[in-house]
Amino acid sequence: MDKGNHGDKSLKVLELFTEGKAFTEELLKENENLRLVVAKLKNEKKDLEKKYIQVDVPRMREKLRMHEDELNELRKENKELRGQFESVEEENREFAGRYVQVERQNSALINLYVASYRLHSTLNYTEVVEIVKEIVINMVGSEVFGVYVVDEEEKEMVMIAHEGLENQTETKVALGQGRIGEAGQSGDNFVAPAGTDLQVRSEEPIACISLKVGERTMGVIAIYQLMMQKEGFHELDYQLFELLGAHAATAIYAAKLFTLSERKRNTLEGFINLMKMDTDVTKQ
Repeated sequence: MDKGNHGDKSLKVLELFTEGKAFTEELLKENENLRLVVAKLKNEKKDLEKKYIQVDVPRMREKLRMHEDELNELRKENKELRGQFESVEEENREFAGRYVQVERQNSALINLYVASYRLHSTLNYTEVVEIVKEIVINMVGSEVFGVYVVDEEEKEMVMIAHEGLENQTETKVALGQGRIGEAGQSGDNFVAPAGTDLQVRSEEPIACISLKVGERTMGVIAIYQLMMQKEGFHELDYQLFELLGAHAATAIYAAKLFTLSERKRNTLEGFINLMKMDTDVTKQ
């Protein structure tokens, strides 16, 4: 019995020794493999260090700096070009605005030429006054206005035509009185100051256009209200006032003189015919 137990213990010790030996050999083998890996990594490290040393680092840094300088220069040029582009765009917008303005001016000048041609194509006083009214409505943009002429003997302004002033009680204005009288006396145009509501009928004219032949004031066009679609007076309107004042005054003056001359001629012809009748009666 004791011999059997002793034999079993010896076998277990032998097995443990064998396993320990195998484990030790495995560790030694694994350790050797690790040494080989470490050696290989060291060699690779040395190779990488050699390659890095062979690279011209200062030259690469110089190239990088040059590229950065070129990039900054390009950014600067891009900023300048963008500024120039925006400037060109602004100029294009200005040119477009000027083109539209010139088109409007040309259209207004053509309309004024047609209107002035109509004004000077007739010597009929009534027709001339009606044409003046059409010009004020269509070109000035007003449907509430009056046309006055100067009565030099009475020193006053007399309304000869109007639009939208059916309830106007005063058809005569003394020279120098109110805006109409002042414009008739001085010959200067009047335009209401900025901020005035031009689409609402006012008691006093919002604009007075003096009708002048040379330095002589023949009359005044008094505007009391603008149409709703016309926001206000612009530079083109001021030029229109000057041209309208001259052409309308000349046409009205010429038509008035022609009417007076026709009356005198008719009177003279009637007098001559009457004299002839008297002569014939005497001869009989």
